[in-house]
Amino acid sequence: MIFLMRNFRKNYWQTGRFWNTIQKIRMTFFRGNIVLILLVMLSMPMVFAQTINAGISGNTSVDLLERLETDVLSHEPDFVILMVGTNDMLNSKKLVSYASYEKNLGEIVKKIKQAGAQILMMSPPPVDSVYLYQRHDKTLFKNTPNEKLKIARNIVKKVANESESEYLDLNQVFSKMNLPEHNKDLFFRNERNSGVKDGVHPTALGYRFIAETVFDFLKTNNLIHSNQKIVCFGDSITYGSGVENGGTVVGENYPAVLTSLINENFK
Repeated sequence: MIFLMRNFRKNYWQTGRFWNTIQKIRMTFFRGNIVLILLVMLSMPMVFAQTINAGISGNTSVDLLERLETDVLSHEPDFVILMVGTNDMLNSKKLVSYASYEKNLGEIVKKIKQAGAQILMMSPPPVDSVYLYQRHDKTLFKNTPNEKLKIARNIVKKVANESESEYLDLNQVFSKMNLPEHNKDLFFRNERNSGVKDGVHPTALGYRFIAETVFDFLKTNNLIHSNQKIVCFGDSITYGSGVENGGTVVGENYPAVLTSLINENFK
């Protein structure tokens, strides 16, 4: 019974699943009493908006373009939050040129808009170059990692402007706070706060900060609506690498925290 109720709350606004759940509970527990089951269900707290975590670790804009149909458009979203570029710029095994990155972003945005969804494009956050160079060949970088991310930031902004999409400069938000700071800050995983030489992926605090920043942007710009289906589309920073329940909307990753913020503040 508890499982069915949770399933109802999670998928309340998906009509097909709504009636399937009613039918299961009706026949199993209430012997066909549809009035009683509706009264029970309608007394439960409703989910204001549904959020889907469509982040996959290691993905570049090439990967996102390839899985756009199956992982995003198939959900028929109302709103898509797009953040990709860290691997395009910094993963030495999957580097993507600036021109290809811009072209891929343009194609992704075009297809999402053709499907009728709104888009928020976010620039990827800065990184700790000290740790990054320990994992990737420094000679492959003509520009420093954060210089490359600044160029990517400008590309994201350009595509957003040209496509009339929403734009949130997450890179600039962190840069103004002088983050990450090697082995000192609490927002990006490092040897001191997490016991790992990372410098790219946020800590639980960092993911919460991203979620709060996104939530404030959406709220300020009146982009949150009832019955809304939101897909967070991106790489490991969307997925939630480094914290539990990555790839879901439960736990400490940014889509999970964003989901909680929306449903706690909009009822």
